[in-house]
Amino acid sequence: MKRFLIIFLILSSIYPIGIKAQSVKIKKKDFFVTDANFKEAWNSFRKGNRFFKEHKKGGYEKAKDYLEEAYKYNENYAPLNYELGVGYIFLANKDSALKYMEDAFDLNPTVAPDIHFWLGRAYHLNCKFDDAITEYKLYRDNLPEKKRKKKLDEINKYISECESGKELVLNPVNVIIDNLGEDVNTKYPEYSPVFAPNDSIVYFTSRRPNTTGGRRNYKISDEYYEDIYYTSALKGKWRAPAQMPKPVNSKWNDASVAINPNGDGIVLYRGHEGAGNLFMSLKKTKNNGKTVWTKPKKIINRVNSKKYRESSLTFNHDSTIVYFISNRKGGFGGKDIWMIKRRGNSNSGWTKPVNLGNVVNSAYDEESLFLLENDSVLYFASRGHNSMGGYDIFKTELLPDGRWIEPVNVGFPFNTPADDMFIFVNPDKRTGYYTSSGQDESYGDLDILSFFFYKPKKIENDAENDLIAYMAKPVNILEMEDPIVIKTMRLTVVKGIVSEYETNKPLSATIEIVDNSTQEVIQTISTNATTGAYTVMLPSGKDYGMTVNADGYMFHSENFNIPKASEYQEVQKDVQLLPINPGAKVVLRNVFFDTGKATLRPESYPELNKLAQVFMLYPNIVVEISGHTDNVGSDSYNQKLSQRRAESVVEYLVSLGVPRTHLVAVGYGETQPVASNKTEEGRQLNRRVEAKILSNDQN
Repeated sequence: MKRFLIIFLILSSIYPIGIKAQSVKIKKKDFFVTDANFKEAWNSFRKGNRFFKEHKKGGYEKAKDYLEEAYKYNENYAPLNYELGVGYIFLANKDSALKYMEDAFDLNPTVAPDIHFWLGRAYHLNCKFDDAITEYKLYRDNLPEKKRKKKLDEINKYISECESGKELVLNPVNVIIDNLGEDVNTKYPEYSPVFAPNDSIVYFTSRRPNTTGGRRNYKISDEYYEDIYYTSALKGKWRAPAQMPKPVNSKWNDASVAINPNGDGIVLYRGHEGAGNLFMSLKKTKNNGKTVWTKPKKIINRVNSKKYRESSLTFNHDSTIVYFISNRKGGFGGKDIWMIKRRGNSNSGWTKPVNLGNVVNSAYDEESLFLLENDSVLYFASRGHNSMGGYDIFKTELLPDGRWIEPVNVGFPFNTPADDMFIFVNPDKRTGYYTSSGQDESYGDLDILSFFFYKPKKIENDAENDLIAYMAKPVNILEMEDPIVIKTMRLTVVKGIVSEYETNKPLSATIEIVDNSTQEVIQTISTNATTGAYTVMLPSGKDYGMTVNADGYMFHSENFNIPKASEYQEVQKDVQLLPINPGAKVVLRNVFFDTGKATLRPESYPELNKLAQVFMLYPNIVVEISGHTDNVGSDSYNQKLSQRRAESVVEYLVSLGVPRTHLVAVGYGETQPVASNKTEEGRQLNRRVEAKILSNDQN
């Protein structure tokens, strides 16, 4: 197996709050306002209060609707506001949580002994860090001595998170965050996205009422058990997700972990009531063409254990090292990152697990690992270090001497005071997906999001259509007191496979993406060396140029327009390259002339510079530069125009040092169309310049 990501959501409540809410006394006479609808409202309040007293996330979910019904009758009852506020904190609705907690305090500052704590939590989740610190300290300092000693560490941890949050907010990172939308995300938690190579299918985990077996984790959170779902995008719109069939999903928790690099196996976590291990199920095709999944089997005995919980792992590029999460003995906190190495060949087994040490592991939980293909950059989620609240995503790097550097918080607004975890990074190292319960645009609880880290550049004008200007303009004003995440820029995922033309062999290639309006190279990415796959995330509503280069092959170039879109969209662009052999031909898509003229426009230079580099790598090749036109105009005029254009390209290449004897200029006019001349799109394809290898003595 190659390197892959394994991720799993812990079975306990997503919010690590050790302090349980107080069960406030509710009195019928205090709740009464008028006879109209009182009986129904009081019954709703009592039912909601009963579920609230479970102090479990699922109980708060069941209580919410009853309490909201009671609220319609009497919105000025402090205990009711208090219970709604606490419930919404656990349900990741930070706005509602703050509203109800502030109202509860305003109505009765002594409604519950822990009102300052929960008001602090509501402020904390809304990035009101100074207010949160004040409330936490009021709660801490007014506790009886015995309780203060017991809860001191927890309260001080929250205060420390607020201090970290203040620093991170002052230095926000440049990131575009986009919700995958209501076709994927629901009011229930969605998380743990994994992508199949060479495919547009995404597998993820959710806790929905239709879970296989219909069970809940009554002993822990009273939430539905986890099931694995899958979906894909069709013409830019996500399909309604479907559940994975049995035996992948079972009556217990089943969480998506990874798809293996071949795309024929899914790694999953399976367990219940706090215990579980990692399994793999393989996809098989029967003789009748039907696809089935095999019964999941445990993977790597050195990782799985009987007594402890192993929930996440990631392999290095050649599967000789495994990093995994475990709460086994010998760690520095609840769950730590551990490592094993393969002994010799694949049949020699694995070394004993070694803890990654207290530089990476904190006194708190670590989770959800992702190792980049270079094997030296590890992403993970942690409750420790300088988290601004809940799980934050961190990055650490492996030094040549084998030491890991101190983890760095990925930053705000990517991380929030709520839980941010399960990161998946694309090969371009700037785009990918992750899970958060703290972003403003949310469908409830944990949602799956896409992200794009960008580098703003200095600009001379205010043109809205300029990509860099668009990103630097105050759609996301980083100087504001409360920085806001860019929500209005929708992203398009461009993905595909680069392969050899005749054999379909996947190729290791470099891809450059150019913003055609500025001629700026905005992204450079590499394909997966094994699969030839690439993924790049681009802002919609722009014209782009793409160049693909691989050693030993003619490069490929093309232009494409991504229309504006209000929803997520996905574009598939597979590219096949020809070896540097006689007959290999490339269309120079990014060579431009003025209408009816043969003068090269400056935006043609980057493409021709790349062609000149081919001559440097293969100095003995002879190349024909051919000009082609559509059928507008006379045959004679078109032939002469195409000849002049081919000669203009040759002259430019000669100016770059390409020997003239290695270039042949030919004008074919309208005699070699590649599309119909009856449409403007077809005529545009016919107006082109091509480079064809005539000979290569090196072969």
